Amino acid sequence: MQLPSAQPGLLENHEQVHCGLIRQLGEVVGVFEVAHDKLGDEAGQGPGPGAAGRRGRTRPQPQAQPGMMTSFAHRLHLRTHVKLSDYLHIVQRSWRLVATTTLVALLLGATLTALTTRQYRAEAELFVSTAGGDTVTDLVQGGSFTQRQVATYADIVTTPIVLDPVIEQLGLDTSSRALASQVSATVPPNTVLIQITVTDANPGAAANLANAVAGQFADTIQDLERTGTGESPVSASIVRPATASNDPASPNVVQNLSLSLTLGLLLGLGLSALRHVIDTRVRGEEDVRRVSDAPTLGAVHYDKDAAKHPLVVHLDPHSSRSEAFRALRTNLLYLDPDHQPRTLLVTSTIPGEGKSTSTANLALTLAATGSTVCLIEGDLRRPRLLEYMGLVSSVGLTDVLVGRAELEDVLQDFGDGLRVLGCGPIPPNPSELLGSDAMRRLLDRLSGKFDYVVIDAPPLLAVTDAAVLSTLVDGTIVVVGTGLVRREQLERALGHLNRVESRVLGTVLNRVPIKGPDAYSYSYEAYAPQLPGAPKGQRKHVGRAKFRSGSD
Repeated sequence: MQLPSAQPGLLENHEQVHCGLIRQLGEVVGVFEVAHDKLGDEAGQGPGPGAAGRRGRTRPQPQAQPGMMTSFAHRLHLRTHVKLSDYLHIVQRSWRLVATTTLVALLLGATLTALTTRQYRAEAELFVSTAGGDTVTDLVQGGSFTQRQVATYADIVTTPIVLDPVIEQLGLDTSSRALASQVSATVPPNTVLIQITVTDANPGAAANLANAVAGQFADTIQDLERTGTGESPVSASIVRPATASNDPASPNVVQNLSLSLTLGLLLGLGLSALRHVIDTRVRGEEDVRRVSDAPTLGAVHYDKDAAKHPLVVHLDPHSSRSEAFRALRTNLLYLDPDHQPRTLLVTSTIPGEGKSTSTANLALTLAATGSTVCLIEGDLRRPRLLEYMGLVSSVGLTDVLVGRAELEDVLQDFGDGLRVLGCGPIPPNPSELLGSDAMRRLLDRLSGKFDYVVIDAPPLLAVTDAAVLSTLVDGTIVVVGTGLVRREQLERALGHLNRVESRVLGTVLNRVPIKGPDAYSYSYEAYAPQLPGAPKGQRKHVGRAKFRSGSD
């Protein structure tokens, strides 16, 4: 069906209607969200854990403002709008699957083609005529009669009345039904010609059979159309006898391989789309955008030695991973220059995404600028930070919060400008301890003493500790381990922060692949300084301290 060309504004109007429906849907959902919050307050549930602002400041409840509804509608439109680049991205991610499926289909088609018995084709052509009269009218009527009857004559070719005598003549060990599967007859349009085609594994046998069928058909027509005078007005003459051909008619190698290639490609693309639907793991920045509007502050590529050597900024400052953490620091400093966050919380969705190593390296890069930084091990359930840094963890944050130790006595130095506050003994009530007034007073004290306070918090979906701590800081950074966390998990984790009205500064992609469609470009590696003793074109890695391996 062709689109009307006389209405140039039709597509634009359709797009406007589509966007209008999305906007209205966003407004409806926004109204229901506000109504749900209001009903919760009236039911005596209170405003929830996010009502208390950071550092004890109260926050107003969210209202159904047009900006909020428009933002929701925009996100909904982005999630439902699929571009051609999305399909290309899917193919790029699964190109190995597509290539493998196509190759397997091609090999399978080639194997079946090679195993198929070759069939040869022979064709004989007959001319059907009617005995003419003495006048032009008789000749015309005879020609019309023959042209009408020739299609019926072609159907007779594959009947037992023709094939049984052929079987007896050639001494074939078969039946007329089986032989009919090898014989076909066609009539070219607007002609009185009949083409008899025979296929056989032997080219000579195919030609002999075609000629025998053609001769027997001519005799059969004579018998069927014979009149009372003993003569038949209809006759069939062989005008082109069949000859043996050494070129097989089947299998058609080019056609079979082309079909196998096409089917394999379509199957590979289908499997890629199915894999994309089933596999909801976050692979890159595009997947993060599908669930959140928060900016991506940085991306750190995957390194198999990261667990053994977590402090890459300290141990190998010229590596591309170290430069990635410095880029994260720069993006963080210029994220909001007028209201620069000074107390930062770093968390993740699930364990194993690299939040503790990211927190430590971020603190090191902040301290490298000459700022004073306090790094707090806020994971009171599975602390790993001090283990990575090689510091003592016998006393720390919990001792200060319960009054068993003074702050200055438990702070540990790690290089210039960086002091570390470890976890200390693991308490039985981590959430309550982290959300206490003592923790709020401690953060106020530290923020007055240091330029930056960076806290390593537990994963959001595992426990509520990170959500509680996020209400006490200036901003939260969520580390996203590509290939580990799923989109629905990340969406739930960010939902926890939104419900307590935390300020999400952005996300940090960790374990990003170096190659592939989800890779980030790292050109710093080739621009690293040439150290003494390193071969030309290569940089010399600095020595690495030995730390116990682990993941957070």
